[in-house]
Formats: sequence, structure tokens, C-alpha cells
Amino acid sequence: MERSKAEAVIEAILFTMGDSVEISRLAEVIEEDVKTTKSILKDMAARYEEENRGIGLTQFGTAVYQVGYV
Repeated sequence: MERSKAEAVIEAILFTMGDSVEISRLAEVIEEDVKTTKSILKDMAARYEEENRGIGLTQFGTAVYQVGYV
């Protein structure tokens, strides 16, 4: 899946779930491996912070938590 589309899918999942989501499940949905998915999440979190969007992504173990607006 194209990276920008993968990011959009991940963002949609995290916003709609309202709870933690296993990285392996996100990887499955975007058809990537866990390592690539973690890289995408890390880049998204950095971009959100850089753009001062007030949105935080936090990873705890194998789950990703959408912190929401901070």
C-alpha cells in the first residue's frame, strides 16, 4: 500500500477505535510487516508534533494508543 494511504488508514483506525490497537493488526490491514508499520507510526508521531497538531501517538509494547488532542 502506498505510504500516504497507509498513514490515512492507520489514522482512521486509531481515531475510530478510541482504544489501543495492536501493531500487528495495523500491519495486517495496511499489508506491511510490523517493522515497517512501526516506522510509519514513528514518522506520523513526529510529523504531528512538528506540525503542532495537538495529536499524540504513543506506543506501549505491541499496542499503539491514540492519545488524541493534547
